[in-house]
Amino acid sequence: MSSISVLVVDDEIELANLFRTGIQNVGLETISFTDPRIALEYIKHNFNKFSLILTDLRMPHMSGLDLAVEIRKLDEKIKIVLITAFMTEDLIDDFKFKNAKIDRVVQKPVKLAELRNSVAQILNQTLDA
Repeated sequence: MSSISVLVVDDEIELANLFRTGIQNVGLETISFTDPRIALEYIKHNFNKFSLILTDLRMPHMSGLDLAVEIRKLDEKIKIVLITAFMTEDLIDDFKFKNAKIDRVVQKPVKLAELRNSVAQILNQTLDA
């Protein structure tokens, strides 16, 4: 992998674009999807391309947790950040949450600076803000 790449999945197109653009602005190659099923198919064919997946928790057709569990079947090392507007305490004991091996949970509303800092910390990078 020559550069760090990030994949963003959020069913709200505005948020998917905002997160993608915010991460691209610090020099990381980023692609976004609004349908987790299409994102999963893309990941299956490009799973070694990504360093980090950012995914919303609640989406139609497939939750962010379901997506993360499927990604873990392909790659145990990829970093996964779960973004949610809902209470995160309920997730701690959730079976899927444990299997998904989520690296970090980010609470909505998300400030771009905080998201970039989270991405930088997870990837152990210094990013230009």
